[in-house]
Amino acid sequence: MSTSVTRQSTSGGWGLLARVAPLRRRLRTEAGSAGLLLAATVAALLWVNSPWGGSYEDFWHTEFAVRFAGAELALDLQHWVNDGLMVFFFFVVGLEIKRELVLGELTDRRRAAVPALAAVTGLAVPALVYVGFTLGDEAASAWGVVISTDTAFLLGVLALVGPACPAQLRLFLLTLAIADDVGALTVIALFYTEDLAVGPLVLALLGLALMVGLPYLNVWRGPAYLVLGIAVWIAMYLSGVHPTLAGVVIALFTPAYAARRDEVADAARLTRAYQQSPNPEFARAARLSIDRSVSASERLQQLWQPWTSFVIVPVFALANAGVPFTGETLRTAATSPITLGVVAGLVLGKLVGILLGTGLAVRLRLGELAPGLTWLQLAGGAALSGIGFTISLFIVDLAFDDEGRADQARVGVLVASVLAALLGWALFRVADRRRPPGAGIRPVLLDPPVDLERDHVRGPVDAPLTLVEYGDFECPFCGRATGTVEELRERFGDRLRYVFRHVPLVDVHPHARLAAEAAEAAGAQGRFWEMHDRLFAGQDRLMPTDLLEYAAAVGLDVSRFARDLGSGRFARRVEEDVESAEASGVTGTPTFFVNGRRHTGPFDTDSLTAALLAAAGEEALSPSGDDGLTGLVVPALGQRRGQSRPEAGDVPADVPADLPESPDRDGAFPRLTDEQIALVERSATRLRCAPGDTLFREGDAGYAFHVVVSGTVAIVEDLGRPDQRVISVHGPHRFLGELDLFSEQPVSLTALVLQPAEVLRVEREQLRQVFTADPALKEMVLRAFLLRRSRLLELAADLRIVGRGGSPDSRRLQELARSHRLAAGFVDLDAGGDGAAVLAELGVTEDDLPVVVWRHGGVLRNPSDDEVLAAVETPD
Repeated sequence: MSTSVTRQSTSGGWGLLARVAPLRRRLRTEAGSAGLLLAATVAALLWVNSPWGGSYEDFWHTEFAVRFAGAELALDLQHWVNDGLMVFFFFVVGLEIKRELVLGELTDRRRAAVPALAAVTGLAVPALVYVGFTLGDEAASAWGVVISTDTAFLLGVLALVGPACPAQLRLFLLTLAIADDVGALTVIALFYTEDLAVGPLVLALLGLALMVGLPYLNVWRGPAYLVLGIAVWIAMYLSGVHPTLAGVVIALFTPAYAARRDEVADAARLTRAYQQSPNPEFARAARLSIDRSVSASERLQQLWQPWTSFVIVPVFALANAGVPFTGETLRTAATSPITLGVVAGLVLGKLVGILLGTGLAVRLRLGELAPGLTWLQLAGGAALSGIGFTISLFIVDLAFDDEGRADQARVGVLVASVLAALLGWALFRVADRRRPPGAGIRPVLLDPPVDLERDHVRGPVDAPLTLVEYGDFECPFCGRATGTVEELRERFGDRLRYVFRHVPLVDVHPHARLAAEAAEAAGAQGRFWEMHDRLFAGQDRLMPTDLLEYAAAVGLDVSRFARDLGSGRFARRVEEDVESAEASGVTGTPTFFVNGRRHTGPFDTDSLTAALLAAAGEEALSPSGDDGLTGLVVPALGQRRGQSRPEAGDVPADVPADLPESPDRDGAFPRLTDEQIALVERSATRLRCAPGDTLFREGDAGYAFHVVVSGTVAIVEDLGRPDQRVISVHGPHRFLGELDLFSEQPVSLTALVLQPAEVLRVEREQLRQVFTADPALKEMVLRAFLLRRSRLLELAADLRIVGRGGSPDSRRLQELARSHRLAAGFVDLDAGGDGAAVLAELGVTEDDLPVVVWRHGGVLRNPSDDEVLAAVETPD
């Protein structure tokens, strides 16, 4: 957590991390990881073919030994990389396979059937091609070199050379690559395992069984898994089974599941407890509960994927791609059946195999191609699948004992990867030329736009910001997104309207369509959002009996609801949403549209907040400059409730200079960090103030945003009057003001300097620039202003009378307040200011005057004395 004395490296701050932040963001892409892998490969080739090429072999064959209690494990550095570090690579691959089997594309067997069959033929055909070139030679046993696809390279190159919007193709190839990885790992386990030692293998299985049992003992994180993981790796190594397979097996036994609502709720409860009472015990409990609410599989994948993509795999390439390109090596490779078989298998075999499997799956009606995906685009992706780099080089190391033959295979892998990339690029260019103008481009605009007569809108219908979600009531990811939407609605308030449209994924979620129709049936009775919330809260219970239970719970006419649901009355309404999803380029749920444009990337609260602010631009701050947060600002707060009135002759006391700062118990008075102070100062004027100076005064037409750099400043009501009072006191790094900063009403409070101070003054127009540069700062300031407004309302008079000064009824109500000792303030609309705006905000007219505004917000129009007294006796 940042404090006023801590610098934080951000993209807009100081330090080395800030300078390299743009590079880090670029690297965190598929193209970036593929680029690092390519750079490591080139580095290995340059190193081994340089005048210092001998040092390459010397370095990677340097022995490194681990000794413990008389036992020793000695390997050279290359094998520590291949047998040790690559365990983490295969662990991440296994986690991805597990996730797809449980939560992703492979859960829908029909949807996965086409790429799965394509993966099988994509494994078999290249192997047959390679064996055809090496038949009769013992090198034929190395057919596993040509079977696998390098997923990282594939997706990276696809991002660079693929079609403009390859969403369907990318999904197809990703599913194919996962099935491909399953096949390749099976081949490694069955065909490239050395002499099997049963004893260590039994110990490895025992270690795996213990790891599976740990969650049942409520041990789900920490050192126990690390110790058992190391033990399983050593046992696998000693058994003769390649130890990297330990990573895959451990991953497949790692729990993967959608976030569980009870655990998420428990995490939220413990987090609130920590927020209310920050201490180490609550902090640890909150952290552990948050970890527990997300499956171990997802946590571990997020932890290790960057390390494998940006460190481990590049190091593997550096250790294995170093092939000396001597004249003799190249001449031998040019005629070597090994090299030719590897090139033909990866470049031609993969292309033919994948297209063959896809065609068979479609013809046998096992599935169909995604809409908009052409066969030429598919051929381009199949060609890119011939980039077998990482696992191909890995199997080279397993399959060949002769280093010369291994180098021939490595040359084949490198050449095949280049040729496959070029072939894929060429096929994509041909597909682009044959595509009609505008065809195949995935839409990005909402089609049709929001229709207030048809769509379900949550929030003000005329709000300037619009968030549309296409969702599925049975989709766990949509269930998670409900929390995001609620946080956004809380953040933006009346400036955001939220629209929900249906995309029931019936192939994956069999109850989703009926649930969507149930929401529409509830909408016909004016209860759409109540049913919407119920369905997501119980998305694991969506049988018809459950839907009837929910209908009763939200107060529907259950008989009518059951009749509408049974007749399919709203089936077409749901289908219209599905059609609009297809027209809008929706390919999965949840998909969000921000002000009519499809949002790409994460859909967490911060990401969608940034998208909403970016889409709105200056609209996020209303053209009038009020930020959309202007409320009724009464020129005087009036006497504090329960406080005796001063006598007319009383003289106000001086405000003491040594008043302590007001405590920040709920976020109303936060301190800015050094980075935020520096950002504000770029648009500010620095003032040096003496005690007794004022930064703004009651009655001023308006004021600027002020940040105290040093000294103290008090906010005072009725300064100089007998009933003056100090509202709050602010010290270094605190900012002044509240919601009336954005109002055109006269200022109601005075900022008085108590001790010599330096203050930053930012005019309201410049403040917009500061808020645009740092949305997080804007949110913190606005939230603090809201909290301050609530405090002022708590301090305010019991009632405020709004009327004309010369009105007999206005005088009557003021006298009634005095005679019954009610703390009251009077707003004289004849005294200046925009009276029309005040009336509009209260929702009253001149005919209603005078009006009485209660502290809790109620309004009485020209009330009688009895009506006022009755309201006084009614609790808030």
